[in-house]
Amino acid sequence: MSELQTWQRRVASAIRYGDDALPDLLAETASFPRVQRLGIYADAYLLRLDEALRSNYPKLHLLLGDDDFLTLTRHYLAQYPSQRPSIRPFGDQLAGFLAQAPGYAGLPILAELARFEWALGCAFDAADAPTAGLPELSKLADEDWPDLRPRFQPSLRLLTLEWNTVPVWQALDEEQTPPAPEQGIKQGWAVWRQDLQPRYRSLAQDEAILLLTLLNAQSFSTACERLSTWHPADQAPIRAASLLGAWLNEGWVSSLS
Repeated sequence: MSELQTWQRRVASAIRYGDDALPDLLAETASFPRVQRLGIYADAYLLRLDEALRSNYPKLHLLLGDDDFLTLTRHYLAQYPSQRPSIRPFGDQLAGFLAQAPGYAGLPILAELARFEWALGCAFDAADAPTAGLPELSKLADEDWPDLRPRFQPSLRLLTLEWNTVPVWQALDEEQTPPAPEQGIKQGWAVWRQDLQPRYRSLAQDEAILLLTLLNAQSFSTACERLSTWHPADQAPIRAASLLGAWLNEGWVSSLS
């Protein structure tokens, strides 16, 4: 490692962690102490990443407010420093952090809200792919159905939420006072991009199971077997085909293979 690289790493560590006063690199004057000089860069580093985190989690920021969100950024940054040249992925571990960190784990809706917002952001950023339409089903022969494996849009995400996370997000999005956190039954949600905008909707229990099975590249026949909890064996394929048709209509499927 060159001397320049060593200096660069020391400066980066000092800015991130404050673990080196850099006495041999920074001048010390009575009017402008070394600690104050270094603090300017440390504050700029923190505030820039706080801005990035707010951009990725705008409704969580609204819910917490400026001061508490900056505190969250400090705690998160201490455990998950930015490691990439782009700051767009900064915050990808925030939901897991909120679910486990003291002071936040006691409010599970915070982690769920982070998961939901991250899914919306990922849907917006996802790669483009062709869209298969409803007429594609008419091209399938009867013997094709058991081994059918739909390929879904890269933007499609499946979430399971246990709190009133979506109503809270909606209220914040409409600049209204959000409802108090409330735990309910587990609810599946689909998140995807359509017309350059993130979309979301709730899923029926059987629909969520079918979607999860097919997202995991299982065959259509296996997915139909999973529906036996809700439907008789002879009705499960009909329900599955109906849901697949709805997904094609909503633009979730990129191809049928």
